[in-house]
Amino acid sequence: MVAKVMVLIASQNISGPVKGVFQFIENMGRSDIVFRLYNFQVGDKAESRFSDHVQSSEIKVHYLTQEGHSYISLVRQVIKELKNNNCNLIQTHGFKPTFLAFCVKLICNVRWICFMHGTTRENVKVAFYNLVDNICQRFADLTVVVSENQRQKVWGGRNETRVRVLHNAVDIDNPMPMSENPLIVADKLKMPAGAQVVLAVGRLSPEKGMDVLLDAFSHLVQLQGSVHLLLVGDGPERSALEKQVLLLKLEGIVHFVGYTATPGDYVKVANVLVLPSRSEGIPNVILEAMAMQLPVVATKVGGVPEIIDDGINGLIVAPEDPNELAKAINVVLSDDDLKKQFILAGSKRVKEAFGIQTRVNRLQGFYREVLKEITM
Repeated sequence: MVAKVMVLIASQNISGPVKGVFQFIENMGRSDIVFRLYNFQVGDKAESRFSDHVQSSEIKVHYLTQEGHSYISLVRQVIKELKNNNCNLIQTHGFKPTFLAFCVKLICNVRWICFMHGTTRENVKVAFYNLVDNICQRFADLTVVVSENQRQKVWGGRNETRVRVLHNAVDIDNPMPMSENPLIVADKLKMPAGAQVVLAVGRLSPEKGMDVLLDAFSHLVQLQGSVHLLLVGDGPERSALEKQVLLLKLEGIVHFVGYTATPGDYVKVANVLVLPSRSEGIPNVILEAMAMQLPVVATKVGGVPEIIDDGINGLIVAPEDPNELAKAINVVLSDDDLKKQFILAGSKRVKEAFGIQTRVNRLQGFYREVLKEITM
């Protein structure tokens, strides 16, 4: 049976889950799978970093229109699109798509694969969304999570027949977008020649632990002669983090880069990538850094230990421990032989276990497995 998949996402940015969806669509090649990708817009407005990106790609996106806070109209639109395009499978990413698929499955009994990515707990509203998401996914034909660690936290996760692990993947040849002359960013940031550069890439939100990294960096400057920290990304914690920089007297050596379309530029000038998160799924940025031959220090959360073998291809420390984080960063910056070991082992790890085609092949198997039940 031909899989005609309606993919529902809800994002204004090119997030990790969105990157994964694009990988599926762009790398399926010749197969019996047809995709229709849907995002959401309010009224007739679809302006966002997401829409800007897809306009420059070959991926076609359709939009469902939301008026106010009503989900009734969205449910009707999903059902209409399913019937008009003969879609026999829904694939969802995120709370809103999950809730809509739950409603539509109750009405139409369509096959449904629910992807669950890393969660945040930045406020009560988001925590409630996570709860509803976890309840609704129990009704999916398959729930797909990104790590073994996450499977243990998903309701019904011990049922390995229904809940599957599908690790994120990285494009080994083009891990991160970068400009034609990436090294120019060092001049723009006015960093002195020979300075050690610590890089963190991610949303500036509580679960990413950037406040812990700043505390660690204040210890690190006592251990390293000349060191700078680049924070690439934006988010609700930026103002608080900027105040923390002032309190720690780190002005001039901590740089808030903000959002950039070419994060690979900053990987090229960095000496180590640090992931100080309090929670994670499978962080794409670690896979991308390893593929770009940058050593990694990360916290032992989520699926991080499923990527990093501590002391072999990177270093792992406990979350919420700035002293240990600073020590681990200092070890990497101070030991060239260890840094080379991490680079070689990290590159080998992502090539062998986190390639795109491996992920695509497994997803194709999920589609056929779910749709086979219809023909039996």
